[in-house]
Amino acid sequence: MTMMPHETPSSSPRANVTKHRRRLGKRLGVALVLTGLLPALGVVWQGSSFECNQAIAGDTLPQAQRLSPRQKVLAKIPSDPAVLINVTAREMPASPDIMNLGRRSTRALERCLADNVDAGIRSTCATVLQALGDRRALGTLQAALEDWEADVRFQVVQALATMPDPSSVAPLIRLYQRKDEEAYVRTATLHALGQMSDKRVVQLLRKELRRKPDEDAQDVRSEAFQALWASRHLMARGTLVGDVERALRSDNDPLVLAATEASAELRSPRLVGALMPLMEHQWPDVRNKAVYALGRIGDRKATKALLARLPKVRESRMLNNIAFALERLDKEAFYRSIQQVIEHKQAVIRLNAAFVLGDVKRAEGLPMLEKALKDSSDFVRTSAVVAVGKLGITDAVATQARKALEPYVEDPNLSVRQEAIYALHALSEGGRTDLVYDRLYKGLSPSKHRPAIRRAAIELGKAGDARVRHYLLSCLETFSCRRDEVAPLLRKQPSQLANGRVLLAWARGRDELTPLVSELRPKGTLPVASSALQAAWARRHGYPAQRAIDVLGSLGDPSVVRLLEPHASAKQIWRRIHASVALARLGDDQAVSRLIAEIDNLPAEWFPRYVEVLSTITEPEVRAKLDPELERRQQAQDPIVALAAAAIRLRWSPDTAVFRFLDALASARGYERDLAERYLKRNKADRVTWLLRRALARETRDTTRDRLRAILDRRT
Repeated sequence: MTMMPHETPSSSPRANVTKHRRRLGKRLGVALVLTGLLPALGVVWQGSSFECNQAIAGDTLPQAQRLSPRQKVLAKIPSDPAVLINVTAREMPASPDIMNLGRRSTRALERCLADNVDAGIRSTCATVLQALGDRRALGTLQAALEDWEADVRFQVVQALATMPDPSSVAPLIRLYQRKDEEAYVRTATLHALGQMSDKRVVQLLRKELRRKPDEDAQDVRSEAFQALWASRHLMARGTLVGDVERALRSDNDPLVLAATEASAELRSPRLVGALMPLMEHQWPDVRNKAVYALGRIGDRKATKALLARLPKVRESRMLNNIAFALERLDKEAFYRSIQQVIEHKQAVIRLNAAFVLGDVKRAEGLPMLEKALKDSSDFVRTSAVVAVGKLGITDAVATQARKALEPYVEDPNLSVRQEAIYALHALSEGGRTDLVYDRLYKGLSPSKHRPAIRRAAIELGKAGDARVRHYLLSCLETFSCRRDEVAPLLRKQPSQLANGRVLLAWARGRDELTPLVSELRPKGTLPVASSALQAAWARRHGYPAQRAIDVLGSLGDPSVVRLLEPHASAKQIWRRIHASVALARLGDDQAVSRLIAEIDNLPAEWFPRYVEVLSTITEPEVRAKLDPELERRQQAQDPIVALAAAAIRLRWSPDTAVFRFLDALASARGYERDLAERYLKRNKADRVTWLLRRALARETRDTTRDRLRAILDRRT
């Protein structure tokens, strides 16, 4: 018999044995893989949502037979408060599924915490109650402070910390004062007490802060201080500064670290004497934060100590902090000292000195940087080039800086060369795109300098140079560039072909491109997004379905209303909210009412996401429909609801909404101040920064000024 090419004989006994072994090995391999997957599959099934399991179950069986034990329990939670009393771990629904029911599950969770004999289940119920933030559960949580299990008490204490109330103070103090309580529960209790904003708590915490550590007792001074700091608005200014000073002089390192951070916010000259010795502390964080605090305080008494420390510095972070502090305290002393540092015998010190001169952005630093440009170390020269590029503070200084950098465009060292080009580009306010294109984007070898070419393309894209469009799109499609690196070019140089490629990438699963697709609205988006929604939901993929809903809502085409309507009545909260936002944007007034109604059932932990979703509404007429109710809600007694409503309005009309946040920063409740600060941190709009600066200039209350300064420091 003549064999065909690549054909092997099958009659050989050895070949048959070998083939049999291979088949057996493959079967065993598949069996082992499946065996390994079984636990993971079980976890996924247990964690899947009730709605998804309902949809996957067959339609031929009666509903009661199609539900698993977990699903049956989950279905009863809103209507049967006793349903969780006798459940076991096998029957207990997953926490996300209970959360999806919202505050309708509160009563059942309370009964679970009070009456279920399984400590693990009680602990889970306490955790979900914490996430819900429903104050109706306060009495049950307070009673559960007497639970037999320490882990349950710990979760209960954490839940009470997120729902501060005067009625919780006495039971928490009793729990803390028990001698037989676990150390980690006592620590959590101190934190919870700090959230209460109660003067009784302040007295207790100040007493704990002064307690001398006992060898046999837990040293809680650091935890007591942090809890006291959360209640600082209840203390007289002098008393608070005195407690911080005492903490700075303590022998408890975590306490000292917390006090240095507090000092930077308080900015009291009384703290300078306690801060200066900490520049020699064994912990780097303490050393650096002490110097930072001295710079923020701005008392010139610290100048001598900072100058004395400068020659001894052996770390770049410390050098930079000292330099910035000196620049604030005594500019003449700073420039005298930095002159010595930039001529230091160690290159790494000279490098960081150049960095500092660039960051302080003053014309006095240019002569020193011009000398650093001639340094023998390429690293120092590179740092000096970058620093000179930051000195466009006036036209005259920018002209002098450009003149100093021009020779380095031809430097043989690539790092020096490219930084000089980018610095000239920056000093020319984006006017040297041809230099970036010719010398970097086209002038470098793609095989050797791929990162440098990518950087050049991104910079050109930001300048709106259409010559790099194809490169940036390919970079985006291959996951080598981020959305925000490519979006500037697509906005400045619109192209249907480019937009179509973005749409194609999104349709292939690039969910992070959803905001960009919604903004660009490429031709053909409507049928693609409609198909994407139908396909995602056919596979029960909730997240891709939400992204498709978002895109459809942004198109302004009423033909998709019927496609979206079923999702607006879904059992899953987030699909329902996304669909309601999309329908509201398409003119559905009922969807507007549903969005407001969701507030009453939403878990407390989910309000920040709710703010983000509603903030995507750009249509003025839709905002006008929502705004009156949001304005009313921002006066609610519950700060979680009030500040979420205000945070949405801060995205839409910051000039009016900012006043609610200023009131919150001056609230008598410390946790309301903290929540306001978190929302302000999330909103990075330049207009909000300007409004906060104006508010700081007018503010007269010390604690509110402290907060505003700290927020603005982080924003800059």
